Amino acid sequence: MNSPRLPSQVTLLEQKLQQQSKTLAKGQEDHYRIWQGQCSPYSYKVMTYMNYKSIPYKRVNANMAELEWGKQVAGQSIVPILLTPDEQVMQDSTPIIEYFEKEFPEKSTVPENNKLAFIMWLIEDFSDEYMPRMQMHTRWGNEQNRHTISHKISRNILYGIPGMQVKDLAPVILNRQSTFNIHLGLESDEAKANMDQQVLDLLAILEQHFEQHQFLLGFKPSVADFALFGPLKIHLYDDPQSNQILETQAPNTVEWLHTIMELGDTRGCVGQTEFGDWIDLNNGCPESLTALLSFIARTYIPLGNATAAAANTKEKTFEANIYGVSATFSTHQYRAWAFEQLQLRYRRLSDSEQTELLPLLNETDVMPSLMENGILHSTLFDGFTPPFIKDGIPDARIKYLKEHGKKLKQV
Repeated sequence: MNSPRLPSQVTLLEQKLQQQSKTLAKGQEDHYRIWQGQCSPYSYKVMTYMNYKSIPYKRVNANMAELEWGKQVAGQSIVPILLTPDEQVMQDSTPIIEYFEKEFPEKSTVPENNKLAFIMWLIEDFSDEYMPRMQMHTRWGNEQNRHTISHKISRNILYGIPGMQVKDLAPVILNRQSTFNIHLGLESDEAKANMDQQVLDLLAILEQHFEQHQFLLGFKPSVADFALFGPLKIHLYDDPQSNQILETQAPNTVEWLHTIMELGDTRGCVGQTEFGDWIDLNNGCPESLTALLSFIARTYIPLGNATAAAANTKEKTFEANIYGVSATFSTHQYRAWAFEQLQLRYRRLSDSEQTELLPLLNETDVMPSLMENGILHSTLFDGFTPPFIKDGIPDARIKYLKEHGKKLKQV
């Protein structure tokens, strides 16, 4: 019988493994390094995209020590953070992917058709900026999920860290995350019940879609697939209570999740390598995709509009009617900036492309709502170059906080 390892031996081994994961070995000089979290949808959005594009990288587990490092290089404890082969710092999943699309043009994940590409960016922005409301509700608004995941996050944070145990940190994580409803308009029982229904309605739409299409925009993966994969896999599918909902009510969606997970994985010869075509909008928009756009129009578009207006007038909170229920939200500056980028993508379409796309956007109520308040400029990244970060200051908000000695508040 083998003798049990002493805790100190375990810790030293874990620390050694963690250090090895950050070091590029011989033959890995072209690798990116990604600081990722096991419970971070944005980490897996980027990693599954990189798998598909065959972009070489090494994963670094973002434990407590690495999160502190993240504050130094990115201004906040956040994942994912990437280091390029020449040691440049990158952060923010969408600009990262846009950069990679230019650097690695093979197997493009953006349709050549600009109208379909705009629909893709609309779904991508919904996935990044509205799905957190849904995923935080399912994760922290359910007893089984919240107690399980608080321990899972704690285990990840404490990897290789001596002197602390998962059972001691888990209550701290749980207490911190339990305040999410204050910021996401989920304080009332009506709003929570409405969100439960939104989960079921979205899954029903996706089930219908994946009966006829392998991916969101047809038969090859787009940026939208990787963006929506993140919250559905890392939150709903990986969390025990919501996993039951997915497995029993959305089997087609689960198959789509597994397809995304295996892209680029040739070790077991299961990763898909042959793909079909994009949806041809000249033949009409599929009913299921139309339904998804209508869902986005009732959820993300009003939230994006209200966030942009509140950020523009420097209001800390605002009211918005989402899916038929009014609620109070905290103003998130990044969400205001992201909504502006979506509006600018629409404005960059040619006049003829806008004219051809407008009937679909009107039918689904995306328009005129998307542009009803005009484009309100966010100054968050004025003078900055996302996804690249210099001197540990990624945006104007963190620059202001550092200059005034204020503590960064995560919202």
